[in-house]
Amino acid sequence: MDEPAPLISTRATDGDAAAEVHRIVQRLDARLAELPVLPSMLVQLAALDPEQPDYFDRVLALVNADPGFAVRLLRLANAAGQQNTQTSRAIESTTAALIKVGARAAVELMLTAHAARIFPARLDWQRDLWMHSILAAHFMRRLAPFVRDYPLDMNEAYLAGLLHDIGRFLLFLEAPEPFREVGEGDWDTPQALLAAEHGCCGYTHADLGALALGKWGVGETLALVARDHHRDSGAHSGQQRALLELLRDVDWLALRVARDGTAWFEQPLEAIDAQLGAHMVSHYRGDLTHRLNVLRQAAGEALRLAAALGVGWELSAGAPSAPA
Repeated sequence: MDEPAPLISTRATDGDAAAEVHRIVQRLDARLAELPVLPSMLVQLAALDPEQPDYFDRVLALVNADPGFAVRLLRLANAAGQQNTQTSRAIESTTAALIKVGARAAVELMLTAHAARIFPARLDWQRDLWMHSILAAHFMRRLAPFVRDYPLDMNEAYLAGLLHDIGRFLLFLEAPEPFREVGEGDWDTPQALLAAEHGCCGYTHADLGALALGKWGVGETLALVARDHHRDSGAHSGQQRALLELLRDVDWLALRVARDGTAWFEQPLEAIDAQLGAHMVSHYRGDLTHRLNVLRQAAGEALRLAAALGVGWELSAGAPSAPA
């Protein structure tokens, strides 16, 4: 994959503005150079095959190897059991917790926690970004089996949703005010947003994300998806195009649910169908009512995982989120 060039925008004609863009670019280059190495466990987790007979045992071994993750898993399992508090006892072992939440959900918790360690959610904008990313990840995994034409790997789809906006963290850290002003603008197209980001910061969040993921070595496809999720997918074919188009759908959907809360799912079916038809480009198998039930479940899963990591907010009421 060709790396995007870290060019200073030629739009900045004013001397002071050009100098500020140059300073931001320098800070972003330094931040990229200083990014910590992605933990090797994340690569191990992403490589696990849920279809293998020893999947549960391998996940359990990884959980038990890190006490911090064991605590988070117990928190997630007990939160999932609170819906039936009269008959449920507190879960106190990692084995019981893994049985309760499922090995795949435990892997997703660990994947997300590893990524969140690099960009901790201490401020509101960080929590908003992580909530958007977690929603996108869960929607990606849940919708991947419904995509027509190309079978998509659910683990890869989850990671694509989780990591696609990593570049936003970098831009917020090194150019908070210029980037916030860009993000709050009224942009007709994603391309206009990217042009504005490049004009103020010398980079787009998509290009920065691709560079970060390339440095982490998570795979060419994930870096490509991060780079091109706001660009025309026609330059790609096959599974890469299918993954990009799914992410584009999910990016919009996660933003909509973040803004409106789970009440978005309670609109009349005709209203939801009209919105999906206007904004989503992929073709999906099956009945819309069934897919909406799947997405409701995904939103609940995302909320519980975010709460276990301490980055969530009350999804039922909605909350502000970073622009898609």
